[in-house]
Amino acid sequence: MKSQVRYGNCTSVAIVAALFASLASLVLPAQAVHAAGLPNYQLVETFSLPGNGGPFDTLNDGRIITVIGSQVFIETAPGTRAFNSVGTLAGADISSFGAAFIRVSRAGDKFSVGNGGGASFTNFEVGVFRVSNLAGNWFDANHFDGEWITSRFLALTAGAIGSPSVVTILDTNSSSQSSPVNPTIINNIGGASAGITFDLFANLYTGNGFTGSGPSDTGDIKAFSAAQWIVPLLGGAPIDFEANGTLVVDLLSASSLGFDAKGNLLVGGGDFLGGTDIDFAAVVNGPDVLGALLGGGPVDSSDPNEVLKLDPDVGNPANFYAIQSNPRRREVYVVSSPTVFVFREP
Repeated sequence: MKSQVRYGNCTSVAIVAALFASLASLVLPAQAVHAAGLPNYQLVETFSLPGNGGPFDTLNDGRIITVIGSQVFIETAPGTRAFNSVGTLAGADISSFGAAFIRVSRAGDKFSVGNGGGASFTNFEVGVFRVSNLAGNWFDANHFDGEWITSRFLALTAGAIGSPSVVTILDTNSSSQSSPVNPTIINNIGGASAGITFDLFANLYTGNGFTGSGPSDTGDIKAFSAAQWIVPLLGGAPIDFEANGTLVVDLLSASSLGFDAKGNLLVGGGDFLGGTDIDFAAVVNGPDVLGALLGGGPVDSSDPNEVLKLDPDVGNPANFYAIQSNPRRREVYVVSSPTVFVFREP
């Protein structure tokens, strides 16, 4: 894993002040504090991504944006499921497995792309580009998944095989692309990297993607408050994942994480060593997530009143689904690339 650069004492306060000043953007998405009861999601549509599929996200107007190799495609209009190529990412070195992730910033004017290690699988770079003209830069940064905190700071999960995984925060205003400001804020995740997301209170959620040194195991998802994860940005020690945080739920492999428009936690992946914890994507009831945060204990993943399990491809008993939300259209997408299954409430 590439070395991480900490904020110096002279600049940390100013940068953290900028971070807090822009954290207000976290409360702007159309995400209810916590809706009562699980949503009644119904499968309403299926469509295919361009080519063989790839990671995608949604723009603020509801259109889907995806990256296939180094080429960027955007939906012609919200809900058309038709895509036009808008250009190629300059200087892209994308893994043969495709990009690791694409995430649209909260303001909607730019997006980030993880290159998945490039052709060599060792050249990990994260690109930040304008939606309007694809102008941007690549930063050296290890990654598995990413999520914007604000329009400047991008949280990344990362790790190396055989070593505990970490969470870092990339300052996309860094003057150096080869050695950007990218401090580790959470370390000692005793296994593989997983997804990452934030709720509207700036709580950070991430998990163990595959059991390693433990003691956490595959699918353990923990939450860390802003008061916790801001400390490393002020020069404090990274948070030890195994010793800290609140266990929210043990579910699948937490390889994709997010929230729907009503504040329910979305979890994807699969624990193929766990027997039955595969072949579905999960919607975790928002009030039960809140209950876990308040000390009520983790959500019971076997309780259908607390976790809704979606398996739109019943003919395949071993799907490894991703799941994400389109808040603008109030849709949830269960993904087995290139196929996307669209769920909505009636």
